Amino acid sequence: MCGRYYIAYDEEDERMNAILREINHGIPSSVEEGFQPREVFPGSLAPVLVPFENKNAPRLMRWGFPRYGGSGLVINSRSEKSDFTPMFQKAIRERRCLIPVTGFFEWRHTPSGAKKSKEKFSFRSEKSLIEHRPMYLAGIYGLFSGGFEGGGYDGYAILTQAADEQMLPYHDRMPVILEEEEKKKAWLFAPPDYPYGELRSMFTPPRLIVNPAE
Repeated sequence: MCGRYYIAYDEEDERMNAILREINHGIPSSVEEGFQPREVFPGSLAPVLVPFENKNAPRLMRWGFPRYGGSGLVINSRSEKSDFTPMFQKAIRERRCLIPVTGFFEWRHTPSGAKKSKEKFSFRSEKSLIEHRPMYLAGIYGLFSGGFEGGGYDGYAILTQAADEQMLPYHDRMPVILEEEEKKKAWLFAPPDYPYGELRSMFTPPRLIVNPAE
């Protein structure tokens, strides 16, 4: 995954609209403004779903874990090794989340005369497009410098996996997408000692719809 996704307005997407209403109603005092549908960049604030009292609750978080030494952000975690990567070990056990998105972007290099150019493509799951609902990416989060409540921030990273045959023409990695309700619930609510390998067995890419993007 290259590092961009988007949330688009769709009046028929009742779930995404409810998430945005709740986010903008209860944003932390340390955040100056709420969230409106737009393209999301690394370091941006965006909605994330976390487990709360046996249901999922929207929270506004910043996209990226700070690198050790403070030199930039790590926005993705390779799912194959998240459980033994020091930066993500604790989060993969205790702080799993879902990132609701409309779709994500990827760029493909193509020859253009004597130069190479990049074409931008958007990816959506077929089911979420037909049913007018969000697509959910598996993620993890952390509280940095005390989190929002302590004057710092809450940050998230998106899990990725090897690209399947749909994605390979564009990139060798893709985000982990969870569609079925039982998979989303397992990802959010499995206890810390639940085998990570069992969770990874759920990471089956859905059918994707690909379109050129501006």
